[in-house]
Amino acid sequence: MNNPNNNRSLLFGVVGGYLIYLAYQLMKDMIDEIPSTMPKWLIIVVSVLFAAIGVTLLVFAWKMWKKGREEPEEGRVEIDEETGEKPNDPAPAKEAGEESAKTDQDGPEK
Repeated sequence: MNNPNNNRSLLFGVVGGYLIYLAYQLMKDMIDEIPSTMPKWLIIVVSVLFAAIGVTLLVFAWKMWKKGREEPEEGRVEIDEETGEKPNDPAPAKEAGEESAKTDQDGPEK
């Protein structure tokens, strides 16, 4: 739970769920004909907008959470089983003798 993506995805999920809840309550109050100062057309528009944003946030939170679970933890080293090395290691450093031999073959520098 130390991954910041987990905390962020949880927040987005809660906000998305709350917006869907608000959209539901607005539509329920309109269907039950509870008096409101808002015109019905505005209640419908706001409810659809809240629901759309809420669903979008929930999907985004789910994708962010899944991505955070797939990434290796920081500080964890993955080692290739066949070679016993890290897969992203740069090429091994050349020895000093190999480097000087190449400069001798090229001739003197001018």
